[in-house]
Amino acid sequence: MTEATMTENRRFISIRVKLLVSFTLVFTVVFAAAYFWFYTFAINKAMLRIQEDLQATVYGAGAGLSGDELLQLYAEGDVNEAGFSDHPLYEKHMRWLETIHAIEPRAWPYTYIRGTEENEIIYLTDLWSAYDPSVAAAFKESKISKSFSYRGLEELTFRTDDNGELTTYQDQWGSWTSAYTPVYNRAGEIVGAVGVDFEAYYVDQIRNSILNSMGWAFAITYVVLFALVLLASGAFSKPIQDLTVVAQAIGDGNYEQDEALQKLIGGRFHDEIDKMATVFRIMVDKVHQRETKLQEQVVQLRIEINEVLKEKQVKEIEETDFFRELQTKASDMRRRSRGRQAEKENE
Repeated sequence: MTEATMTENRRFISIRVKLLVSFTLVFTVVFAAAYFWFYTFAINKAMLRIQEDLQATVYGAGAGLSGDELLQLYAEGDVNEAGFSDHPLYEKHMRWLETIHAIEPRAWPYTYIRGTEENEIIYLTDLWSAYDPSVAAAFKESKISKSFSYRGLEELTFRTDDNGELTTYQDQWGSWTSAYTPVYNRAGEIVGAVGVDFEAYYVDQIRNSILNSMGWAFAITYVVLFALVLLASGAFSKPIQDLTVVAQAIGDGNYEQDEALQKLIGGRFHDEIDKMATVFRIMVDKVHQRETKLQEQVVQLRIEINEVLKEKQVKEIEETDFFRELQTKASDMRRRSRGRQAEKENE
């Protein structure tokens, strides 16, 4: 397969298209990376703020509770018809939980103690009972706890994901994150814990805001940059296209391209295209001169060849028997002519 055939079989893709595709891919990767970084940064900042607020709230809630009173409430309190308690300590603790909620409206605290079974906790008070009893934990309600709340009976604990990062979870009442901290008695022993479910709805608001704002910003910027790349690629590729047209004309034997090349060379600022056009112009002049000289040499060579051919043809004629016979006859005729002339002179 010849080189020309291979070139014809290759698919042509213009430089402008290559520039558009290349810049589009680069911008896509850069924007995606920037969006991912900004999204992650904003969410992490929001979660860090929630964790700080949640930690301060759960510490404050635990500081206002007495472990001795929790045990006393469990020992003395009875469950009323609504599933809660009318014991004075229950009312006192509910007022404290309400104070916590008034200071931090996102916080919904509750108290519990350790049960007798493994991982068992027993709820005592739940602020939700004053707002929506249907979702609140009942007084002395027993539950086999997940590790998060049960570890709250030993140390400050946050509800985290598998990587140990603070996480949010969803239910029918919203988006939440939780923390738990021990409650101590007078002897400094851990006898219970307070948990706080913290509303994390604004994390979802941040997510949605980023998705919406960044989505529009990405789309607008993408269109603007695409238009700029389209214009820039046209400006870069047009001189090359013009130079290609000139090269094709020269290839067809039309060397009168000074005006077209001058347009490519002209301009206040020079670049590689100007240098290429200048070199191309010099090359065309030299090729034209060489071709003119070659044509002159070809004409001279043809003349010389014709002369050689003539000499050869003459030589071939001289070597024929017919020519020799003619020469012999011509010699005889000259001798007879000289003989007759001599006889006339003798007379």
